[in-house]
Amino acid sequence: MLHFLSLLCLHHTRTARPISASRHIAEPFFLCYTKIQFPPCKGDLAMSGHMDAPAGPVRRRGDYHKKYDTIDEIYWVLEQQAKAFSPETAVSVKELAALMKRSGNLDKPPAERTLSELLGRLYRDNLYVCSDTTADRHFPWKLECVLQRTSGNAVFYQSYAQWEQHHAEGQSPNRALRYYLQNVLTPSEWKLFADMVQVYPYISSEQSKKFLRVLNRMSHHPVLLLEDQRYAFRRDGTLDFSILEQLDDAIRRSRRVSVVYGEYRLQTHGGRPTPRLLPRTEYNPMQLEPYAMVWSNGYYYLVGHHQKLGLMNLRVDRMVSVTVLAEQAKRPPSFDPTRYRDSTPVMYAGVPEHIVLRCRTKLLNVVVDFFGASVPFFDVTDDHFSVHLHIVSAGAKLFIRQYLDGVEVLEPASLRAELAWELRDAAARLEED
Repeated sequence: MLHFLSLLCLHHTRTARPISASRHIAEPFFLCYTKIQFPPCKGDLAMSGHMDAPAGPVRRRGDYHKKYDTIDEIYWVLEQQAKAFSPETAVSVKELAALMKRSGNLDKPPAERTLSELLGRLYRDNLYVCSDTTADRHFPWKLECVLQRTSGNAVFYQSYAQWEQHHAEGQSPNRALRYYLQNVLTPSEWKLFADMVQVYPYISSEQSKKFLRVLNRMSHHPVLLLEDQRYAFRRDGTLDFSILEQLDDAIRRSRRVSVVYGEYRLQTHGGRPTPRLLPRTEYNPMQLEPYAMVWSNGYYYLVGHHQKLGLMNLRVDRMVSVTVLAEQAKRPPSFDPTRYRDSTPVMYAGVPEHIVLRCRTKLLNVVVDFFGASVPFFDVTDDHFSVHLHIVSAGAKLFIRQYLDGVEVLEPASLRAELAWELRDAAARLEED
């Protein structure tokens, strides 16, 4: 989600006319289309005065297809022209050429034939996504192409991609192609991102409002009103997202990191004891080989290896600072981040053990939430079921203590004895006067 929000913020800065008409970019844009031909339709050829043009490879008419300024102008004009971003707003090549000429943003607007060829290539780019350059530059828009047909007073639109499926290769329609912009996301997908912003625990209320304003602007219709609330729980502490970026960079470049890890200690503030995140006293700073970033139980964790302490799971929100070191780091080929996450559901470090639990049927939902639906279930009756786990015992103990009235430890015997001793000790302390 962070990468998506970064993309939103980047495009949030574009103005009504973002690209200078005088800027030229020399590199070829459609490098992947050396064998793809998009034949101009008869209607377009008639409008541009090239009805008798021979079939064959598309001829170059200037270097417009190499210049982003013309491409940007196409998207800008279509965006200004559209009201509902639907086929009803589609324009022909002739109409688009007139609009581009009228805008006056290009020193030399392309001829209709050149524009038709360029639109065809842009449309293919959207279909086959062989280059995401255009998608990135013009997010959230994609170019759509339709054929318009009238029957009495009714107007019908057919996608050009659908038309191609029912006609021979190289055949051209006898109607003009029309182009319009369509949002790459549906309203429900935009709303999904808005909800993610609302419930993300490490974003402040002010940041949520900022991102929602960006989403509303990018989607061109309100995806979630600023007054709407999801009443999500917010962490008291904030997460330094620059630390996440540093850790991602270190993992990507296989570099060791030095982490100053923190712990909460009570300090008097305003006359009352207040938890403060301060650097831990022992094993600080820690030099680690970073293996992976894991999201579990609502927290970011760095999984890494310490020379003395072994494999560790460190909460990112408890890191005071991170330094990426020059030394190379090695992640064992056998380390599987997904398998590791599944074997440590509450991210307690340690060696996974084979654990068998006998649970009451009423706890099935909780077991699935805690350990997932892929763990082996067996010996199922109306009242009970057994589950076989391969996890770190500290994580299993947390679950067992929480649901002790409905869980029995069958294996291993050592875990059963350890829990029995802890419970007897706790009971003795509770019974003390």
